[in-house]
Amino acid sequence: MTIDDTKLDALRREIDEIDTRLLAAIAARTEVVRRIGEAKGGGPILRPGREAKVLRALLAGPATGLPAPVVGRIWRELIAAYCSLQGTLEVAVCAPEKSVGYWDLARDHFGSATHMSLHKSPSVVLRAVSEGQATVGILPLPQDGEADPWWRYMSGDGDNMPRIIGRLPFVDNPGARFEDLQAMVVGCLPYDEGGDDVSWLVASTSEQISRRSLTDHLKAVDLGGRAITSFAERGTGDAHLFEVDGYVTATDPRLAAFAKRVGGNAWLSAAGSYARPFSRA
Repeated sequence: MTIDDTKLDALRREIDEIDTRLLAAIAARTEVVRRIGEAKGGGPILRPGREAKVLRALLAGPATGLPAPVVGRIWRELIAAYCSLQGTLEVAVCAPEKSVGYWDLARDHFGSATHMSLHKSPSVVLRAVSEGQATVGILPLPQDGEADPWWRYMSGDGDNMPRIIGRLPFVDNPGARFEDLQAMVVGCLPYDEGGDDVSWLVASTSEQISRRSLTDHLKAVDLGGRAITSFAERGTGDAHLFEVDGYVTATDPRLAAFAKRVGGNAWLSAAGSYARPFSRA
């Protein structure tokens, strides 16, 4: 087969020109981000809801010829780099022994140049986030039968109380990892609505109440949702973790309505919200 060198050279020059325009566009975007940082005058460098809206719009837009995970990774690298330009971005990752999948999830989402630390205990990650040593923490999904589930510590108030702000992976790429893992992102920063959100609620009761009964109470106050897991400890009552559709804040009147309906010493706390992971379906 004869190779048309002249045609190939022309196409390669065209690629070089496109690369130059791409870099110029990135430089222009970087300048706008710098000006946004100046306009904000400090404050959180991460906007999980806003980031989710940007990625959804890009991934649902015109076809690029590239797989969605590739497009998502490119923009996640840019977003992470821009966040680092506005302040320090530290990620604390909880990974059980002999598991690197959580580190991979964190690296894919928060960028290849972001500083990350690895920990075996969720409590260490939560402490790092609450004390400001880490901007965000990555924690495994809750499981039944855990001796000290980390989600129990998200039912209080205060500016240094970690909250759910994300779920990983946002854009799934099964071919890029060998462990079928998911993780939650926690941080001491406000979560702005992402347009298609999921919230976690922690129900605490002084008496034993079945998940089904609590789920019925949630439906009755227009929260709905499903039970994820529960934890019972002698002398302290039961705690139940629920997942509901939509953006639910600590001041949502339905939380108080739930507690009044259940009665006793029951209460319902908002543990945070996250943008529903992207799906082209």
